[in-house]
Amino acid sequence: MEPEFSPGDRIRVVVCSDEHDPLPAGATGTVTRWNPHPLIRQLGIDWDAPHAHRQLMLTLVAGGDRVTRI
Repeated sequence: MEPEFSPGDRIRVVVCSDEHDPLPAGATGTVTRWNPHPLIRQLGIDWDAPHAHRQLMLTLVAGGDRVTRI
């Protein structure tokens, strides 16, 4: 089975569920880490400008954060 994401993959945010400081839909970045564990499924991302200063990781869960590869 192939991993859903690999370091170096380019992604675009569809939905960011961070309730305090979400990234806008359309924000892009490069995957640095991918944890595919069924309960965590967390992406570490180097965000592109103007979000490059952000450290936000995305946790992919049903009804939560969603991204697409670009």
